[in-house]
Amino acid sequence: MKKWAVNFYLVVIVLVSIIGFSSTQAKAAIEPGNEIKFNIKSEPFTESDILNVFQATKKDEVKIYFFDTPNRAFLNEDYIHRLRVYKGSNKMDITYKKRFVNTPLDEAIAITESHGFTGAESNYKFETDIKGDNRTFTISRKESLKTTSKISYDAVDTSAAKKLILENVPKKVLNWDSEAWYQNTLSQAVVYGPAKATTYKGSFAGYAADIEVWQYQGEIMVELSTKEDDALKAAVIEREWHDRLATAGYLSEDQRGKTAFVMDK
Repeated sequence: MKKWAVNFYLVVIVLVSIIGFSSTQAKAAIEPGNEIKFNIKSEPFTESDILNVFQATKKDEVKIYFFDTPNRAFLNEDYIHRLRVYKGSNKMDITYKKRFVNTPLDEAIAITESHGFTGAESNYKFETDIKGDNRTFTISRKESLKTTSKISYDAVDTSAAKKLILENVPKKVLNWDSEAWYQNTLSQAVVYGPAKATTYKGSFAGYAADIEVWQYQGEIMVELSTKEDDALKAAVIEREWHDRLATAGYLSEDQRGKTAFVMDK
């Protein structure tokens, strides 16, 4: 009886270990969330319209800078470096993003895993950007920092900003291609921007919504977006939002991304 009990105990330990391992593996799998985005026409939307139509509250005023070489060497390899500096605050953040344009999701995830990602990285965000006909898998990491005498809402010194980008770059971004290539490319980077943006929190058709009004070189882009982890539900939201925006006459013909809005100038 004693031997049986010992054997039973060992079997239980093995089963618990297997279940625990399987659970860990399941959690580690890369399962991207989804961000549904639509550009809406800027003409009908004054601030009071945004507050009313989307039951929104104003959140931040921000200046946004992108850093790339004159021939956009980073963007050509699908890297994005974005600096946001907030008005009336000592807050700023740098976003490092790697995207997979025109790449099937399973292929993009396989490439990501080959670079050492497991999906368990809590400080990275894995997401499918859904905008127009585009479905783009992205990996991003945001570093929240405090402004300095050389980097503030009023002015950004390019050299100081590039130094800060390099000091805070995650190792997995730095070494995606090669550290030497990354550093050399960043050293040649110039500033694109700044765009000015006003951000709002609201809702549309029963779903939480972010609204961002971007202004750059005399043009205005208004983006409506929401996040949803479940891919099937994201597809439902996308269709519902598209139909409602189109019916209301709000949908813009221009469905560019915000990066293109600034860097394509």
